[in-house]
Amino acid sequence: MNDLRKFMTGIVPYWQTLGLELVEVEPGRAVFAANVRPQLMQNGVLHGGVLASIADSACAVAAISRVYPTNYATTINLQVSYLKPVVEGRFRAVGRCLKAGKNVLFSEAQVFDENETLVCSAVSQLLVIPWQTKP
Repeated sequence: MNDLRKFMTGIVPYWQTLGLELVEVEPGRAVFAANVRPQLMQNGVLHGGVLASIADSACAVAAISRVYPTNYATTINLQVSYLKPVVEGRFRAVGRCLKAGKNVLFSEAQVFDENETLVCSAVSQLLVIPWQTKP
């Protein structure tokens, strides 16, 4: 799984822009963490797009871990529920792949603030993409 972590971090520079760190990956599970920064705020709270991004990333890596290195996957649907605003500190997302079908992967993620309060949840579906040339 360290190979997958290195590979994913290298091909998704967007994570660096938001300060998202892939801290853990194992088959069917991924954990991301980040810190609230002024550049990510909107009207005193963490922008919802940041929460959607960390949830989507956790869902995606959890799913990809079930098909890598033979295949890759891309999100085709993401549903996000915002439960509580985040205003400071560190937050993390825990993603799980619920089912790895032949063509579609099903994942969920929960995002917690630094007090372990659930602040966001998401479900996603990802399309399996066979590699033309393997990484």
